Amino acid sequence: MQYTGKILMALGILGSLMLTSCNKDVFSEEEYDEHVKKSSPVDSVDATHTWELAQDHTYVVQADVNVEAKSVLILSDNPLTELNSEILSQTAIEDGERVMMTATVPTRISDLYAALVDADGLYTVVNFPVASTEISFENVKSASKQKPLKAYLVQQKLVYCFEEEMPEPGDYDYNDVVLRLSREIVNSRHLIINVELAAVGGEKQLAAGLRLVGYKAEDIDSVTIEGGGSFDLGGSHYDVPLEKTASPLFESSSLLQSGRNGEAVIYLFEDAHWAMGDDLEVINQIFQRKRYNVSKLYSDDYMVLPTRTETYHVYFKEGQSINDFTPSMFDPFILSPYYGAIWEIHCYRDREAQVTREYTLTKSKNLPWALMIPYASFRYPLEGVNIGFYKNGALFGAYMNLGCSFGEWAMDHTKCLDWYTSPTFNQVF
Repeated sequence: MQYTGKILMALGILGSLMLTSCNKDVFSEEEYDEHVKKSSPVDSVDATHTWELAQDHTYVVQADVNVEAKSVLILSDNPLTELNSEILSQTAIEDGERVMMTATVPTRISDLYAALVDADGLYTVVNFPVASTEISFENVKSASKQKPLKAYLVQQKLVYCFEEEMPEPGDYDYNDVVLRLSREIVNSRHLIINVELAAVGGEKQLAAGLRLVGYKAEDIDSVTIEGGGSFDLGGSHYDVPLEKTASPLFESSSLLQSGRNGEAVIYLFEDAHWAMGDDLEVINQIFQRKRYNVSKLYSDDYMVLPTRTETYHVYFKEGQSINDFTPSMFDPFILSPYYGAIWEIHCYRDREAQVTREYTLTKSKNLPWALMIPYASFRYPLEGVNIGFYKNGALFGAYMNLGCSFGEWAMDHTKCLDWYTSPTFNQVF
């Protein structure tokens, strides 16, 4: 289905922005931009902003000879001294071998660590600048080999925060749907993706899918969920089936789907509230929705629940290799109904993807409807608390610390690259 400016007017969406000329309805991008600008809580937005907080870097790694090398890891922190070091990339390597590795690196980080692991599980660790292209373990003294003392190595986890209001300006608390994603490459054809549904602050039905950028559905042999689970199973819901309470935002609930251009899409869930697993009432086949994990107070409208995680096993066909698959190849998106139309909401980089359907695209240069945060410990704003803005010379919101605020980053993409590590007390979940 194609959603043009004409259809938008017929549906009543942004009706004031439609101009009539010669009996034809025309969507005014200029007036839409002005409408969004007036609603923005930020004085100005950096016109060159890409809203990306991580970049892919490729390294050539050289192992020494006669060291019984088995694998090499690129890590966010020193595994011999620091807790919770994240694995940004990992691959097998042999003595004297050169391998190429790509890692998705947060822009706030200037240095990384590489660990060469031998047959006894001992680590040889070297520190290197992110901007490097070559990493060598040659001539590193064998006496430097150690077992990790403190580290608990974990796969890199990215946090995706969505606003449901597209195409209208949002309230910018970025908690309508919060997903945490991590990946593990088992071998060249087997990819594990962990998807955690952390919060649902939206008030309407919201579905979600995951596009694998650069891969076609025909490249994949099968997708399964570990343990036979599914986000769609939800809670018991008084034995009312999901299809009785949710509208079909996806055309199918098949785990592996083909996008409009044949792209590989993994179906996640049809209804975020249902997927949280709460046993809410169904009255006259209408799901009585609450908001989850966006308020610290319990009420008729808010609840705190354990997050839900499903583990997807993606098996690629023979001839395909995923050794270079990085988290930057994730494109999670939500489907949001709005006045009879269904919109896809992506992070800014993938804002024009139109994976499952065509819809009107805007070129408005303002705050995005989704953010990717490369920080597993990121604390998203409480319901109704904006993420942190700079307006009329004042900072406010969930990330408002001067010199480390979202508002300063929004106005200059080169500043405050670590804003998401310094939340405002009592303004985040």
